[in-house]
Amino acid sequence: MLLQRCTTLVSLRAFRPLLGAWSLPSGPHPLSTDVDPEAGLAALLAAAEAESQQLAAAGAPFDGDAKRPWADSEVPADQQRLLQAGVVGVPNAGKSTLVNALVGTKVSAVSPKTNTTEQMRLGAFTSGVSQVVLYDTPGVVGKEHYKNPAHQRRVRGAWTAAGDCDLLLFLVDAARELQRADPRIARLLADSASPQRLGMPADWQPPPAVLVLNKVDAVPRPDRKHLLPLADRLRQLRQFEDVFFISAKKGTGLPELREYLLHRATPGEWTLDADQATDRGEEEQALEVVREKLFLRLYKELPYACQLRLGSCLPLHDGSMRIEIDILVPHEGAKHIVIGSAGAGIAFIHDHAQADLQRMWGRPVDLLLRVGVAKK
Repeated sequence: MLLQRCTTLVSLRAFRPLLGAWSLPSGPHPLSTDVDPEAGLAALLAAAEAESQQLAAAGAPFDGDAKRPWADSEVPADQQRLLQAGVVGVPNAGKSTLVNALVGTKVSAVSPKTNTTEQMRLGAFTSGVSQVVLYDTPGVVGKEHYKNPAHQRRVRGAWTAAGDCDLLLFLVDAARELQRADPRIARLLADSASPQRLGMPADWQPPPAVLVLNKVDAVPRPDRKHLLPLADRLRQLRQFEDVFFISAKKGTGLPELREYLLHRATPGEWTLDADQATDRGEEEQALEVVREKLFLRLYKELPYACQLRLGSCLPLHDGSMRIEIDILVPHEGAKHIVIGSAGAGIAFIHDHAQADLQRMWGRPVDLLLRVGVAKK
């Protein structure tokens, strides 16, 4: 039975990155009928991980801070090709990490906390005549999981944006799903093909979809034999054109996914210039980076209660940038927590945010953070 599932998956076009693109040992093909399929998949993933480490060592842009060497010069509008892809999944599936890695710079805040992405973010990468625009959506869940009206609006807005895309990337945390099946995923897959459940017009047709199993690096090697059955189980819940096994954090499988997306681009004018990674200006990028550090530093509900207010974002004569941001908290107790003992908390947020911005923009950044209590 497992061999049948392997054969079905191998026939998918996008599953071939596991077959041909990574350096594999000589001898029978790891997923041929002469080799145990479970051992073959383990060999493929091990080879993929090794290849990703080599790419990272060579400076491949998968860490979110590397330069974007593939942005090409101007291409006539009548020769341009475009793909708009919505990245959807339940909270903490790794959507923002994937978008940042594919784009090659930080587009969205990333943290272990759920619902770090509050609003949809747009990231793009361009190669040759093709541009891929990725819409990083907030974590989508069924209506029974809505926390409040604002959460409901975010989820519905995510579906509205994703529903207008050319392609959907359904991201699933494979490591978590193998440990314990998440019922939200089954509901998400069912909702994605139902206009009524999504609040779409009755004649709405869902875009084609690709299944992306993320965090395969976090799956213990003895358990990686279960990845193929997992992919097969999810494919029974919704039609997927292709399947990818990746680690957005380590870069495993990303070169193949990126090339696949570029290949799917169709004639159409680009959304952004070739050298643009996002439609967000420097002010919004600075706020997003500081917000990420708040989520990484603070605990429980406090980072969700913090408000950020931009004071200024100005280039200076020496080529550097000076940015002033106010962090507004709900009460004095929260202010002391953000600042931390002897200023350790705000120093962590400042130093890491300033370093990120300097890497992103390639210029010195003078970041000034002020912590205050929001007026009621």
